[in-house]
Amino acid sequence: MSKPNLLLYHAKWSLCSQMVRVALHEKGLEYDHKVIKLCDQHDEAENISEDFLKEINPSGVVPVLKINNEFVRDSAYIIERLDEYQGNNAINLWPLDPKKKETLRKWVYDTTIDESVKLGQSFGTSIPLFSTGLIEVLIKKLSLKTILNIIFNHPRRERKVVFVMMYFLSIKNKIGPLAYESFVNGLFEIENQLSDQGFLFDDFGHADINLMCCFNRLEELGLGPVLQMDTFPKISSYWKNLQARPSYKEGILNFVDHEQTIEEAFPDKFNPHLANLVAKVHNRKYT
Repeated sequence: MSKPNLLLYHAKWSLCSQMVRVALHEKGLEYDHKVIKLCDQHDEAENISEDFLKEINPSGVVPVLKINNEFVRDSAYIIERLDEYQGNNAINLWPLDPKKKETLRKWVYDTTIDESVKLGQSFGTSIPLFSTGLIEVLIKKLSLKTILNIIFNHPRRERKVVFVMMYFLSIKNKIGPLAYESFVNGLFEIENQLSDQGFLFDDFGHADINLMCCFNRLEELGLGPVLQMDTFPKISSYWKNLQARPSYKEGILNFVDHEQTIEEAFPDKFNPHLANLVAKVHNRKYT
């Protein structure tokens, strides 16, 4: 299949945007991009503007990839579609074997932010709950006008409710515990799944991209020590291998954002969830 014309609408710190950027670099596909200033971080609130909702994504979220004249939404589906094209790198992110593909699909949706899965009910959806300290700091810096804009124009009811609660109240340390069980269970499943080749399956693929982005977010939030626990020797080595891939720099580190806000939310990278997660891992290990 010929190389497509690609235009990515994304946000620098968006976890799902990172996943798509990493996939693009892994495939070696050239693309243009437009950074969207999200309503939970910027008063410009470009993702809930009339033009964005009408022309790009009526759900008001990123990433969105325009492939030729088609708008493709949902990061997992975007990456699966990208694998239809051959870029400058000879790599397939999805296996050809139907059985292996179905197995990978389970891992992909367990490690991404799937809108059909309630937050905290899978490894991937647990990550945003640990980010609430940072998001709350950003939300509280918004103008009241932006909050009203979110209330009246954001198409996702659950998001507008959380954003409004963050603005007027404080929930940053209250909803993270909802994710503890799914997160810890996910770590043990990943440790058991990692192959001798150093990836989730025989070759680097879509689910490895998801975990690269999830693990990086944990590091940013001061939860990286969990990945270095003696309980998870394979994960520790795996994470080092993921960081060594060129796509880690190109898709994630080159778009670093909110460093000052991260420090404000988690001084000295102290995250109140860390001690609880370590204890949960130890309890799971010895029971």
